[in-house]
Amino acid sequence: MTQTMGGIDIPPVPDGARGPQVPPSGYLVEEIAGGVYWITDGGYQCAFVVGEDEVIAIDAPPSLGGLVTRAIRDVTSKPITHVVYSHYHGDHIGATDQFPADAVRIGQEETRTLLKELDDPARRLPTVTFKDSHRIEVGGQILELHYKGNNHAPGNSFIHLPRQRILMLVDVIYPGWVPFANIAMSKHIPGFMAHHDHALAFDFDTMITGHLTRLGTREDVATQREYMHDIRDAARHALELTPATRDRARDTVGLDHIYTYFKTMYDAASAQAAQPVIEKWAGRLGGVETFAVNHTFIMYQSLRLDLNVRPHVVFFPPTDGSGDHDHEH
Repeated sequence: MTQTMGGIDIPPVPDGARGPQVPPSGYLVEEIAGGVYWITDGGYQCAFVVGEDEVIAIDAPPSLGGLVTRAIRDVTSKPITHVVYSHYHGDHIGATDQFPADAVRIGQEETRTLLKELDDPARRLPTVTFKDSHRIEVGGQILELHYKGNNHAPGNSFIHLPRQRILMLVDVIYPGWVPFANIAMSKHIPGFMAHHDHALAFDFDTMITGHLTRLGTREDVATQREYMHDIRDAARHALELTPATRDRARDTVGLDHIYTYFKTMYDAASAQAAQPVIEKWAGRLGGVETFAVNHTFIMYQSLRLDLNVRPHVVFFPPTDGSGDHDHEH
């Protein structure tokens, strides 16, 4: 049942969106399989792999800070010799400076390029880079890194542990939930969409996704893929609705404040088109009531700008009834 707190309606959290309870220490560390561990504070996730004589750390979010090393030391005293970067974003690798300076740091080429440009001492540059794929064989453990093109961020890569049938992909899949705002703040929406299919092409049972309350499965990927395809269909419908919402916006707020006019038009089309998605997914995925309209708006813009999908949006039709023209914004 929806609750109201502070004047805000808060929908119930579906059971499938709930994960394990984080203990008072502020972090949970658990072995998934074969020396592969995940760490979570309930909002962020990272991982590490214990080899024969060493540890391979994967990411270190600032939300966990030094608790990442503490969690590793709960499990083993072996030295941390390798650090893998999922991608360049500070909210996932911004605390990797806690690891030894001489550890081998590994990241995709785009990750290194962006980190060099940003020049953040807390995110040391990778010492090993790769373009398409890279295989790590350390202490009896195997990690396969694959880059399938721009998605949530340039350089954001798959980390596959084939022996344990574990896949790590950060900021794309949100088990039990819809993606975060602006379609997970993604830099490239077509690539974000394609990465659902890329993920399902890997052989895995368990997924580390970088966010939220639990680990993922193949079913979670397929479920989110279905949701995102529904969002894409809604965005296509929003394009079709735009002539009507454009006219209503012009009649309601006028054209003098052009941003208000645009926003009124966009918001109305996105909200109307997203309603069937909300009705279908409410109670199945957490956050659909919160972000489905926003997702439809972002996808609407991606269809226009990335894919040049028709119908084109005409912002300023003639007012004399002579027909639309092709001015674009």
